Amino acid sequence: MKSGIVAIIGRPNTGKSTLLNRILGEKVAIVSPTAQTTRHQIRGVLHEARGQIVFLDTPGLHTKKHAFDRAMMTVLQESMAGADVLLHLVDATEHVGEEEEMLLGRLRYESAPVILALNKIDRGTAHIEDYLKAWERVLGRSLSESGRVTPVPISALKGTNVDGLLSACFDLLPEGEPLYDEDVLTDFPRQLTIQEIVREKFLENLKEELPFSMAVYAEEIIDRRQDLAVAKVVVLVERASQKAIVIGHKGGLLKRVGTAARKELEEIYGKRFFLELVVKVDAKWKQNHDLLRRIGYIS
Repeated sequence: MKSGIVAIIGRPNTGKSTLLNRILGEKVAIVSPTAQTTRHQIRGVLHEARGQIVFLDTPGLHTKKHAFDRAMMTVLQESMAGADVLLHLVDATEHVGEEEEMLLGRLRYESAPVILALNKIDRGTAHIEDYLKAWERVLGRSLSESGRVTPVPISALKGTNVDGLLSACFDLLPEGEPLYDEDVLTDFPRQLTIQEIVREKFLENLKEELPFSMAVYAEEIIDRRQDLAVAKVVVLVERASQKAIVIGHKGGLLKRVGTAARKELEEIYGKRFFLELVVKVDAKWKQNHDLLRRIGYIS
């Protein structure tokens, strides 16, 4: 039996969360076309006759500006350090950019084998050769000579060749006993699940620039009865003008988000949920270590 950890690494918006959800056949990570959607290390566990793979969905590469950005980089570095296989996911329709070059510079020093997953082939393959050449420049030799990087073209959205990707993962994993019991799909805590579901609903309704300035944290969760949970969720923005946007005309956006999040949480946990959403302004939330710890971005 094969068993081990595969870290999904890539720049923002390459489809890491979409791939994880596709592999598991169930939603464990929020998905949005907005870049830098993932802010936590999310573990998803695949159970098969061949063995068990623990996938880590990681934040996209961040530049180090605030405590928040440094926290995202720490999550990424810890994921790479503890992985048996590094799954480098790229968007085959986009050029190799500065963030990609930075990521290649980090990955070259990791000892784990790398799978280069060339994603979004359903939309085009124009830049596949560019990514292969970028890796060859980093390694100083061809991919076939190095034997360290295995390229696999896929479409996470359509499911194209995802089975081939899984076979490549199993081939590279060590033999070993399962790390999780068979009934475990993810170990993501309830607090973080509530926060992420609410944040996802905002991402679906807001313009691209605002989500970068917004954070969501569950301030209080109370199980009133076996079939009822109550959660007070705080939505942080950096400016008063953003608060008005998040609330919406006559509170319309806040109500829409609350309703959509409540319905999904009730499906996940099989009980009624009451959500109290409170919007607050904190211009320096990204620099507040205590707050970042409460949200779960740092330990």
